[in-house]
Amino acid sequence: MGLLTVGVFAGLLAYGDFRQVGRTLFESPAAYAGFAAAAGLAVVNYGLRFLRWWMYLRALGLIVPASVSVPVFVAGLALSITPGKVGELLKSVWLHQRTGVPVATSAPAVVMERLTDVISVALLGMTGALLLPPAVALAIGALLVIGLSVGLLAASRYGAKALDLPVLRRWREPLGQSQDGLRRLMLPRLLLAAVALGFLAWAAEGLALWVIVLSLGDEVAVGIALPISAAAALLGAVTALPGGLVGFEGSMVALLGQAGLPAATAALATLLTRLATLWLAVIVGGLAWVWLARIGRRQETALGNEPGGARGS
Repeated sequence: MGLLTVGVFAGLLAYGDFRQVGRTLFESPAAYAGFAAAAGLAVVNYGLRFLRWWMYLRALGLIVPASVSVPVFVAGLALSITPGKVGELLKSVWLHQRTGVPVATSAPAVVMERLTDVISVALLGMTGALLLPPAVALAIGALLVIGLSVGLLAASRYGAKALDLPVLRRWREPLGQSQDGLRRLMLPRLLLAAVALGFLAWAAEGLALWVIVLSLGDEVAVGIALPISAAAALLGAVTALPGGLVGFEGSMVALLGQAGLPAATAALATLLTRLATLWLAVIVGGLAWVWLARIGRRQETALGNEPGGARGS
């Protein structure tokens, strides 16, 4: 993972020309303020996504103390670098360890986070569909349709039929609990609220890209920066590489170049955006993970000691 990251960043610098990238950074004193602002917008992204996480837990009837739900969510950010973010299912394990909530009960929240991310980012990308290359716009539209279809199928009666398959029958009870949770989280009003929060969260990351480009002395319209950021995130996810590496950077630098930015600016903006969004999340999440592992042992709360764990009424 480390070598791949170094390789990707070195490739970006080589694409933009090492000397030209250094000159651009040196001649752009506002770049540091722009990076700080982008990091702040990334924190806004985390905050909005936490609200969605909290909303999902409440919808599942789980009243989890903030002293548990916050560090568990933040620690999950470190797992953004796992392919497709599947590692975030560890959040359900951490909740189980600290509140007694069965993994199958909270897992639908994690699954729906990822599903609504796909839908939200695809919708954000579609806002600039006419400005993106036709192939990219088509791919975004396809991912939007797939995301909606998967969610509807998982929550439908046909999803229950899959539990009769021999390979799944032994886990019928826990999987059945998860499917019941998925049905709850797929209710139209809740789905719309979750997608809206996701849309705003990922728009904040698009604004981070816009701010960084401006701080480097170039210009790109907000209406272009947002769909470029969304398209890069989706194309990176399609590669299934950790953190969307290669796919994200390659598509973003290409789309910024198509938007008229010089190679050096496009490469540097991509690199700084990744540092302010992905790698900031990994660092903050890693610190929370250490807290959970070394300090945040099982917390004895009245709700957590009740049968069934931290359940609500």
